[in-house]
Amino acid sequence: MIGMIIIGIGTGFVLIGTIGILRFSDLYSRLQASGVSDNAGVGLIIIGLIVYSGWDPIDLTLAFLLLILVITNPLVTHAIAKSAFVQRHTGGKQ
Repeated sequence: MIGMIIIGIGTGFVLIGTIGILRFSDLYSRLQASGVSDNAGVGLIIIGLIVYSGWDPIDLTLAFLLLILVITNPLVTHAIAKSAFVQRHTGGKQ
């Protein structure tokens, strides 16, 4: 039961981030919405899956996936933002 609640909260974060990506017009605002919500949302979904299934050997794989996500998502978001800054991307809808 607790695992399903955590999965639901994570799904809510991902949904809010998706709405933010569609709604914001600036590239940097979109990166903020996607970076924070994806990290929190998918992280909560993976933690919810671990709690829901109990501790199985497969959960070690999920924990490793969570570690990779926590490390790579901020790096990729930063790389996209730095590339846009270097190229002097103004952003906005056209």
